[in-house]
Amino acid sequence: MLSEVLLVSAPGKVILHGEHAVVHGKVALAVALNLRTFLRLQPHSNGKVCLNLPNIGVKQAWDVARLQLQDTSFLEQGDATAPTAEQVERLKEVAGFPEDGASPERLAVLAFLHLYLSIGRKQRALPSLDVMVWSQLPTGAGLGSSAAYCVCMAAALLTVCEEIPNPQKDGESASRWTVEDLELINKWAFQGERVIHGNPSGVDNAVSTWGGALRFQQGKISSLKRSPRA
Repeated sequence: MLSEVLLVSAPGKVILHGEHAVVHGKVALAVALNLRTFLRLQPHSNGKVCLNLPNIGVKQAWDVARLQLQDTSFLEQGDATAPTAEQVERLKEVAGFPEDGASPERLAVLAFLHLYLSIGRKQRALPSLDVMVWSQLPTGAGLGSSAAYCVCMAAALLTVCEEIPNPQKDGESASRWTVEDLELINKWAFQGERVIHGNPSGVDNAVSTWGGALRFQQGKISSLKRSPRA
């Protein structure tokens, strides 16, 4: 289990072509932005998992032992399906939210809990963590802020649960994850995006995971060697 502080970041995105058609299986061309979301994860042993999102005024904590006792069988959804309304309501119960509508702040919390519980279920015990996320990306501006958030969360939680290697191990802070590691990060980030957006195309989290310029169609990602020009 990870013992030191982990820092990760992910970029926002701009879709150059196919922004609305991409959800119908058409080609989209997108590029990463030089604006990023940052995550700092600190493992500890106080029996709490704490989430701090200063940009949107969220600060919450849960008792790990209580989360461990929750029935999380509702998280066993297939990769090809978005969370059902019932599954989202169950997640709200775990979060301690009332039944009324979901604000952007609450959706961010629900996405975190979904990823934390889903990825952490393979562990003998859920990890105690302090997680802080802050961003240069404005929310609701179409720049992929939620995708960058989910990519950071997925990467950090997969690392702390040892599903992927720690890129900062042995001081190699500039090392990169393998293609297989990035595919796993992207897969889990997409699950977080589904909690927030219901039925996203997957292009936002793909660009945030892979960076650079991408061609995206029906879940298939191709890196572009040169940025597209008008």
